[in-house]
Amino acid sequence: MKAPRKLLAPLLAACALSLAPSPALALEAKEGLVKILVNESNARVSLYKLVDIARGRYESFLFGQEATTSFATLGIDGKQVKLGDAFDYRFSARRSDTGVVLEFRSSFCVVRESVDFAKSEGAALADGVRIGFEIENVSERDEVVGLRYLLDTFLAEKSGIHFATDKAEKLPVETELLPGGGEAWIATPGEKLGFMIQLAGKGVDRPDRVLLANWKRLSEAPWGFEANGQRNFTLVPYSINDSAAALFWEPTPLPRGGTRKIGFALGSFSEKGYSAPEAASVTEQLFGATVLEGRPADPRTALAADLVAVRDLLTRIDRAIETGDAKPEEITAWKSILERLEARKKGY
Repeated sequence: MKAPRKLLAPLLAACALSLAPSPALALEAKEGLVKILVNESNARVSLYKLVDIARGRYESFLFGQEATTSFATLGIDGKQVKLGDAFDYRFSARRSDTGVVLEFRSSFCVVRESVDFAKSEGAALADGVRIGFEIENVSERDEVVGLRYLLDTFLAEKSGIHFATDKAEKLPVETELLPGGGEAWIATPGEKLGFMIQLAGKGVDRPDRVLLANWKRLSEAPWGFEANGQRNFTLVPYSINDSAAALFWEPTPLPRGGTRKIGFALGSFSEKGYSAPEAASVTEQLFGATVLEGRPADPRTALAADLVAVRDLLTRIDRAIETGDAKPEEITAWKSILERLEARKKGY
């Protein structure tokens, strides 16, 4: 499997610039324009977008200086469990073909969290993720189970916009969104990078409610609270101009042996949201983008797309070597992809 690396040595040299160092004890996965990092000491997930391919520069979708401020809370039988912090929930993380998978296991409940690369409608490369939870009741009795996901947003704090939706250009105060409002997405428009949380669409389980409020106020609440329209996103003197979004799937009965599934999408802003979950493998997507589809007209865009394709293909080859699961037809597709990329290289 060394031949592909040698064949594309010139492209790989440029591609290497995009491989930014990762923090210690972090599980990393990259595809398209997205990088996922999982802190293996506390199970926190950080999400980044590649904004400068030549320099390999990523920007964080969420507050990234401290990877503890965005997290999931499990509500079970009237108690709240912050996943990653609870000592009685052992957790593990691993790469998957589509992203990463985290598992939190106790003697009475197992939570599996998948973070899969996703494309917004019309995008050629992954520019967001789909997050899915499977909560399995492994106890000997019925439970009441819910989930809250707190997202520490920050991109729009300088502008003072904080949040916008498809129904409102600006939400400047503490706000609660309910399903009856019909919002399709929440956005935080930054200067260079826009972020959105998709609330409706294929593969999305609409939250029972969304609470937009000061991060510290949300973080310290065991579950949630009633929105106060007289409050802004400051909690004096502790947390100034610091907004966050909490998504709630309220507790519902879960019989023993049963599983509750929850899914949603987030990433780069797109008014059309994210497409239905991809059924195609990474190789199939790469084959379509490089062999079947036409080349972008702009040379710089074409080169950038090919550099990302090289990186994604090498990641898939490395994973096949590690797991030994490459099929003959997949290897044939890899050769076709490499031949097309080699031919394109002559035009740069």
